[in-house]
Amino acid sequence: MGDEAASAIRSCMAHGPLRMYISKMVLTSDKGRFYAVGRVSSSTVANGQKVRIQGPFYKPGGMEDLNVKNIQRTVLMAGRATEQIPDMPCGNTVALVGVDQCLLKSGTLTTLENAHNFADMKYSVSPVVKVAVKPKDIKDLPKLVDGLKKLSKSDPQESGEHVIAGCGELRVGICLKDLRDEYTQCEFTGSDPVASYREIVHGTSSQTWLAKFTYGGAISACGKGGQ
Repeated sequence: MGDEAASAIRSCMAHGPLRMYISKMVLTSDKGRFYAVGRVSSSTVANGQKVRIQGPFYKPGGMEDLNVKNIQRTVLMAGRATEQIPDMPCGNTVALVGVDQCLLKSGTLTTLENAHNFADMKYSVSPVVKVAVKPKDIKDLPKLVDGLKKLSKSDPQESGEHVIAGCGELRVGICLKDLRDEYTQCEFTGSDPVASYREIVHGTSSQTWLAKFTYGGAISACGKGGQ
């Protein structure tokens, strides 16, 4: 914790190396584009500033998941209202325009080379309800897939469908509404909500079971299972 980045964060320096963690994406009025929202941990982020955009797979010294771009605009968000500002010093939360195409959900912005990423946020709530979606017209599949990518909740299945998962039916319903109203330009259908469940074998059963199967014309059997 004694390197330049850690020292800048610890002292909350308004001047020095920039360190900022992007924690979420918020849809803008320009459909298909997002505000990258995060907190500035050190230095000041400003319009036109050249930054290193490091995704979750970036490793110090490597080039994977790394982009270098200029910030187009810095925006202050207050509820539904937004205000364009020239810069934002450390300790504050701000929205950025122009970096959303380099990140899926979260990432690190910095002016330091070989800087480590901020650790990604961990959420204790796991998705338990799933809904499969598919376009009414197969020609609209690319539009639906593009919308799902923007929604960032898609999980491609072997059936060719895509699954939207959430922590409850209400959350899944909100995602479906956003997908229909904001992210796609096509009609699609959704399956009934399905709750996920898992099973596991944790010990040896006291009972013997018998399973028969045919192999090369001969009938074989095996027994003794788990519970």
